[in-house]
Amino acid sequence: MDNRRQSAGGRSGGGGDRNNVSGNNANYTGGPGGNLAALDWVVGLRIRVVTIIDDTYEGTIYSYDPLTSTLALIQSPAHPPPTPVNENANVAQSYSPQDYRILKISFLKEVAVLSPPKQRSVAQPFTNAEPKIGTVDIAAVAARERDAARTEAERIASKGVGVTKEAQDIYDALSRTMKCRWQGKQIIVYNDVIIDEPYTVDRVRSKDQNALIHVKKVLEGERRKLETQRRAATPVSGERKGG
Repeated sequence: MDNRRQSAGGRSGGGGDRNNVSGNNANYTGGPGGNLAALDWVVGLRIRVVTIIDDTYEGTIYSYDPLTSTLALIQSPAHPPPTPVNENANVAQSYSPQDYRILKISFLKEVAVLSPPKQRSVAQPFTNAEPKIGTVDIAAVAARERDAARTEAERIASKGVGVTKEAQDIYDALSRTMKCRWQGKQIIVYNDVIIDEPYTVDRVRSKDQNALIHVKKVLEGERRKLETQRRAATPVSGERKGG
């Protein structure tokens, strides 16, 4: 902890061994020179920090990121949150609310260790993190990523390029009840029905007569609704005053 703080600028308002974890706990086997996994030794330390603008924060270290030189503190009482009902579950459990504060290491001028972390297992680092670190379901994360990408691709595909607002309004109205896609400036419905500009009933064509009749009927109704909405949104001029 000392080495990292000093490399961030060497600003320290404290002295003695209060920043030395091993000095406060003779049984502590961690530390930057310990044999635990990298950075595991700092997780769980309860510290008080003073910033370069003299703000003081107290909390438990939840994480430290050497790439961005940032520290995440849990600002909550010293006692841990409730233990999960099922500690062996493969998904994260619900915990009581926690407040987290992320601080830039270079923004700190003093760090005081209030209490060392619990003893850790050398073979299984991070097992004593509080709140406990739940297992991340990589397959579920990948599935959500694919779903989000597909949804965004569909959203982009639903926007016509170089078409008028009226054309887009017609497309949006039709796509609520029928599968549609843009092909240039043409609206393709059910992959069989083509609607050309200006997207009126007489501009609908298809070899499938049943689909043709259905799409024409829906298009006629949607255009009628859009026209009604347009008229309702048009300001009505004031009544002419008589002489």
